[in-house]
Amino acid sequence: MMPSTDPPPDVAAILEALRAEVRAQWAQRGAAEAGSALSAIERELRHAAEQLEITRVVSAHWPLEGRTLYERAWILVHKVVRRGLRWYINPIVEQQNAFNDSAARALRLLIESHTELRARIADLERQQPPPAPTGDAPPPGEAEPSTPAPPSTADLSGLIEQLELRRAVSAHWRLYGAGPLGQARALTQRAIRQYLRWLVNPIVEQQNACNEALSQAVPHLVAAEAALRARLEAVEQARRAASGHKAVQPQGPM
Repeated sequence: MMPSTDPPPDVAAILEALRAEVRAQWAQRGAAEAGSALSAIERELRHAAEQLEITRVVSAHWPLEGRTLYERAWILVHKVVRRGLRWYINPIVEQQNAFNDSAARALRLLIESHTELRARIADLERQQPPPAPTGDAPPPGEAEPSTPAPPSTADLSGLIEQLELRRAVSAHWRLYGAGPLGQARALTQRAIRQYLRWLVNPIVEQQNACNEALSQAVPHLVAAEAALRARLEAVEQARRAASGHKAVQPQGPM
């Protein structure tokens, strides 16, 4: 059996083609929905979902290119090192990609859920009876239906702040050691890290792009949730007011 002479796949080209396809799909969807009345929050949510879909795939095999003979020699060394470190780097990237895929899927499901809930609220708004005159109240002894309490603004603000603080991954944290032996080890680690920048930095940069898209999506999700809750509460209040008004209307002569 003759060995395969096909050239190795161009990972960067494959990823760029996939991202271009995603951009085209979202652009087509946006053109189809151009005539619909999308709110600013909805548009931002869809943009965040698009960015997350584009950046969710992280590759550990970014192309290495050299122009001069010296650079090509180093590229050959880098490729040998990268192949030798696949057992270490690839499982990390695969786990991260699994998380990114789950995050992107969760965001899509949340957006679809918000769209469905928004349509149901719009139906209720169209069906709701005219508001009752001011001053009418529900019948005595009848308690108003309770609605689930939304998460506090402080909790949501704290979550967004934590996302902002932790969204950036760094491959260059401080390395130090106590005593001569520890300092020598830290110096060796810094030298190794300096050399491996060509391998680790692109992975970190790709993940940071995904983290950026995810952290930008959360505030828009929170805003969309607040807007939907406000609309639903307004519909429920109008229905309760109308129901109370009908209940206290005087009965006609028997």
